Amino acid sequence: MSMTTGPDGYPPRTHPLPPYQGPPPPRPQQPRWAWWLVGIVIPVTGIIVTLLVSGRGSSSGKEPSGAGGTGKDTAATTTAAPEKGTPPKVRFSGEVRIKLTNGGEEIDLDSAPPIVGQSFKGVDIHIGATSGDPTIGTEDSALVLAPLPPGSGPVPGEAECAERIEKNGGYHSELTRGARFCVQTQDGRTVYVRAVAAPANGPVRLAVTVWEQPD
Repeated sequence: MSMTTGPDGYPPRTHPLPPYQGPPPPRPQQPRWAWWLVGIVIPVTGIIVTLLVSGRGSSSGKEPSGAGGTGKDTAATTTAAPEKGTPPKVRFSGEVRIKLTNGGEEIDLDSAPPIVGQSFKGVDIHIGATSGDPTIGTEDSALVLAPLPPGSGPVPGEAECAERIEKNGGYHSELTRGARFCVQTQDGRTVYVRAVAAPANGPVRLAVTVWEQPD
C-alpha cells in the first residue's frame, strides 16, 4: 500500500499548525528596594525572637530543673543572715547612797536593789574615805574595776563595759564627781557606775546600772 507524500517528502499534515504567538512576555522583576527590605527584616526578626526566648528564661527568677536545679524560686530559698543576740536586760538602774562615817561602806551589786552596809557576805565594791577624796575599790583586790573617761558621756552597753573590764581591769581608784567605772560582780554581772556626788565628808551618790548575765 503506497503512502501519499507532500512536496517536502513527508506525509501531508492533517491539522494546521497554530498561529505564531511570538515570544512569551517577560516576567516582572522585583524592585531592588524589596530585596533590601527582605534582607533587613529577616535578621531583625531573628534577633527579636532570640531576645524574647532568652528573656523568658532569665526573668522568671527560677533555676532550671534538671541537673543541679530544682526549678524553685531562688529568692525564696535564700538563707537570711542570722540576727545578733539581744543585749542583756537591765537588772537594776538607780541611785545608791553611801555614808563615809566609820571608814565607809560596802555594796553588794548582785542584789536588786544593791545592798549597802558593813561586814556582810557578797560584797563587790567598797567606798571609803580615810583622808581626802573618797576612793572606790573591789573586794579582795579583784581586777574587775575599769575606769571610763570622766564626765556625763553616754552610758556604755553591757558588751562595751565587759570588754573594758577584760582589757583594763584594776582594783582601786579615787572617786571624784563625774568619775565613771565598769565593774564585774562576784556572780559575773556587768555594772556601770557614775559618781553623781563624791564630797570628802559624804554622803557619796552613785548612779548604778546592773545588767543581767548574757544568755
